[in-house]
Amino acid sequence: MTEEVKKSIHPLTIWGPIIVIVCGLVIFWNYMVKLKHDRDTPRLPILSRLEKNLILTERSGKQVELKDIKGKIIVACWVFTRCPRGCAGVVSELLSLYKEIGDEEGIQFISFSVDPDDTAEQLSKFAENLNIKGDNWWFVSGVRDEVRTYMTRYFGFMDVQDIPEKDRLSPDDKFLHDMKVGLADHQGHVRGFYDIASYDPEFKEFWKEKIRKDIKTLLKDRAEAIEIKNSKP
Repeated sequence: MTEEVKKSIHPLTIWGPIIVIVCGLVIFWNYMVKLKHDRDTPRLPILSRLEKNLILTERSGKQVELKDIKGKIIVACWVFTRCPRGCAGVVSELLSLYKEIGDEEGIQFISFSVDPDDTAEQLSKFAENLNIKGDNWWFVSGVRDEVRTYMTRYFGFMDVQDIPEKDRLSPDDKFLHDMKVGLADHQGHVRGFYDIASYDPEFKEFWKEKIRKDIKTLLKDRAEAIEIKNSKP
């Protein structure tokens, strides 16, 4: 008689395919969750990048650098203290936004003076008249050409135009500059420009709503990036 030898079945023969299937289902589920998240989360364009550092003088008289606020979301605009045109409207709308989210961790407001004659004292008085306090809203000035080049080449604002004396509405009417507000994420990517002080009421409301929505998105992205970084061994 021939004795039949029963070969024992290795556990991996049974559990191997099951493990592979389960892992595949987990990967597929995670992919679907990410796909839904990406679909439901608005994607903001990357317009440019703040690649270089810039040294400035803040209204406090202290020297500050953009690298000092690396990792923060930046809300930026042009301003000058004697502006007879739209600066007051832009800063007024920014002030409303600042009162809503200025206490959020990871946000920095910056108003860059377009006027090289604006002193730290004048910028300080300008901010005090608006009751703006704290270090999370800078009013800064710097070397004229350096600041203008940075704002146009890296941030993406439109070029500043110096108004000839014969075309000025008043002695202080010296510059035409971009009245939009720029927004950069925590990685230094510029993500949008917002005409929050538009003369058209419908456009104005649209941009006011959009900048708030986009800041909320960038705050969430920043928080997720910090969580991932902290979770790494």
